[in-house]
Amino acid sequence: MKLTVRTTSLTLIISTLLSACASTPPATVNHPAPPLASPSPLSVTPPTQPSTPPSAAAPTVDTAANERALVAGISAYDRGDFGNAIKMLAPLSTDGSLDPSQQLRALKTLAFSQCSTGAVTACRQTFERAFRADSNFDLAAAERGHPIWGPQFERARRTVLAR
Repeated sequence: MKLTVRTTSLTLIISTLLSACASTPPATVNHPAPPLASPSPLSVTPPTQPSTPPSAAAPTVDTAANERALVAGISAYDRGDFGNAIKMLAPLSTDGSLDPSQQLRALKTLAFSQCSTGAVTACRQTFERAFRADSNFDLAAAERGHPIWGPQFERARRTVLAR
């Protein structure tokens, strides 16, 4: 009887703890959240300014989604999931919708991920892109001393900045 009560209590405690730890999966770049409400067909408001033809309209960029994608890519790198980090950061590194500091973070983390997977040529080329984007681009002292990407970083610096 005591063993059954202990087993039942233990099972209840474990299931309670596990359900408390459960969380919803994060939104991904490829699957944006659904719109909060769809407009009613009867409540269409006429435009106040003349509309531009679709071919002349500038494309809109969801900067918040790109910022979330940057955070997700850096998080993947931090978890050691270098392949997914590369998949998430590569498009952002050429997007241009991120501000310059975010662009450099994307390039730096992309280069680290590439070096970590053995793609040292791609890593060096990514560092070169970072130097072309900002000639003052640099790594922290501990990062520069890394045995894999440190030499690629220095080689990229010499190639782009000739120093």
